[in-house]
Amino acid sequence: MYSLSIKSTPENTEKVRLLLYQHISWGWEEEDRHTSIIHFSGEKAAADFKERILYVCPDCLFELKPVQDKDWTEDWKQYFTPIQINDTFVILPEWLEKTPSSLIKIIITPKMAFGTGHHPTTSLCLKTLSSLFNRGIIKKEYRFLDLGTGSGILGIAAAKLGLSGIGLDVDDSAIENARENITLNKVESRFKVSNTDVRTLNKDAGFNLIFANILASTLTDLAPGIVSLLDEERHCLVLSGILKNQADDVVNAYVSLGLGMPGTLSEGEWSALVWTSDSG
Repeated sequence: MYSLSIKSTPENTEKVRLLLYQHISWGWEEEDRHTSIIHFSGEKAAADFKERILYVCPDCLFELKPVQDKDWTEDWKQYFTPIQINDTFVILPEWLEKTPSSLIKIIITPKMAFGTGHHPTTSLCLKTLSSLFNRGIIKKEYRFLDLGTGSGILGIAAAKLGLSGIGLDVDDSAIENARENITLNKVESRFKVSNTDVRTLNKDAGFNLIFANILASTLTDLAPGIVSLLDEERHCLVLSGILKNQADDVVNAYVSLGLGMPGTLSEGEWSALVWTSDSG
């Protein structure tokens, strides 16, 4: 077991925090506003995450050291609480799977992948999916792409509503966790995941629904490819992982490609952008 301490500058604290939410679903300690401590099962996983942080925030300070092993699953059982999304979904860990509920259950095993529903970037996507489906804007026959699938939570939610699609992630540990969660939720026939690069997908794929819950800078860089994958006549695009002060740059990148102005949802300091066929 290894611990990695990350001390960021005030300017980069939110970038580091987003990366933590995206990749450290088992949790971390916050020593102070700018210092976080994460525990890893192996030295390589800790070193890989350090390199990921350095790529985005090269001025961070790090301390990596071995620590005594412990049962982190038991810690999760203390702190992972069920999450309700509108009147549609309830997110439960595997050990609470049999909890009675009239809502659609999404069962998540917390591991090294983004997406337990606790962070606003994920809950905003789930609330959008719930709302648009209940209003008839997203339909069961729609085909979806979950870009940066992480734990698979967004694709699983869509599949539970009857949609079919694929999830992509560059992180092999995320793909492994997503497949485990897909099996737990019994949606294997409607949702497949892989580490395929989104830029290699056929531009005629014509997805009716695309989720992309990733860094704002990556959303901007991938904008032409993402827009090219949308079905021209019936589509919904949901972008998340965006701080409020980054939203205008992301909007401009997509509007410049022919989409209209998006709807905006906010929770705390985070925003999600939503386009439907009616908005462009």
